[in-house]
Amino acid sequence: MKYGQHLLNNIAPEYGPGPYLEYAQLDDVIRILSTEGTASADTTSRVMSLTIPPPTDSKGQVVKDPAKIKAETKNITEETFFSILDREMIKIESFTLAEVTKLRKSLKEIEDSLKSKSIDMTNEVETDALRESTDEIAESFLRLEKYVNINFMGFHKILKKHDKYLPTNPCKSFYVSRLHLQAWVQGDYSDIVVRLSSLYSALRQDHVVQEQQEASQSFLRSTSKYWIKTEDVSRVKYAVLRHLPVFLQKTSTGESDSQLTNSVYLDNDQLELYHSRLDKTPGAIALRLRWYGAGDPKLVFVERKTHRDKWTGEVSVKERFMIDESEVEQVMNGTYPVEEKKTRNDGQARLNRHRSR
Repeated sequence: MKYGQHLLNNIAPEYGPGPYLEYAQLDDVIRILSTEGTASADTTSRVMSLTIPPPTDSKGQVVKDPAKIKAETKNITEETFFSILDREMIKIESFTLAEVTKLRKSLKEIEDSLKSKSIDMTNEVETDALRESTDEIAESFLRLEKYVNINFMGFHKILKKHDKYLPTNPCKSFYVSRLHLQAWVQGDYSDIVVRLSSLYSALRQDHVVQEQQEASQSFLRSTSKYWIKTEDVSRVKYAVLRHLPVFLQKTSTGESDSQLTNSVYLDNDQLELYHSRLDKTPGAIALRLRWYGAGDPKLVFVERKTHRDKWTGEVSVKERFMIDESEVEQVMNGTYPVEEKKTRNDGQARLNRHRSR
């Protein structure tokens, strides 16, 4: 199925075709500009003559002006394509940001009603109405993400097509770079997921567990990992948060349901640790430095993961300790003061326990 038809098949009835990329119009412009007989200007020649016959194509026919190829169109030039492209970027960005604003406003209205206790959480009718409103916001968010994805793909498709049929004036690289700087592409809307999670948690009447600040950094691991397509991540999050609260990560901009994870794995020149982990050899270990978030790290975890086969009755273990970024070099060259740090940490832990009494 061609992308133009794919786009038409996936237009949300709630939006209508208006907010979507004018893919067919851009496609028409490319077709007109690339029609046989249409040629781009000679950008190498700096001289001309008023008495030389006009240029001809391979068949000896005079190269026609693009506007004459399609009588119903006005002057169609490369600038026509670029103008439409710029207009569509602005349109889609404005629509996306307006929809996000509506979603946040709807969330705030529900949150305010919960804070003011105007909703009786013991009343089944009121809680059902609250759940229905929350579901509508969540579905609206997923609909918007699908809208963003289909338009994002549309820009890539049409730019690729432009450069294929009009290779003398490529523009994909330039416009893709611009595309990635757009607020509707670069924006982080995970706060909506976090707030939805809080609403569903209130509906379930979840109990908040106090975080243990001095909890051990060594713990048993039992995990299941899945590959999820990027466009399905939010839908999977939504399926989970309707039953379980999201785990909040502390980031530089506040709390989020996810954050960038950076890892540097350590090994020898024979890659022994890598191959042992790959083969799941009993007792295989992975050593790594890990930090979270974008930008330069402030705190770094030094981690060791040890693999154990379940059938042996043992479990895999992850152990780690935290250091300042400035101390990484000491760890790497073996000058990190382990005993001094251990004594200091033990003393701080005892002090914290004494204060909590």
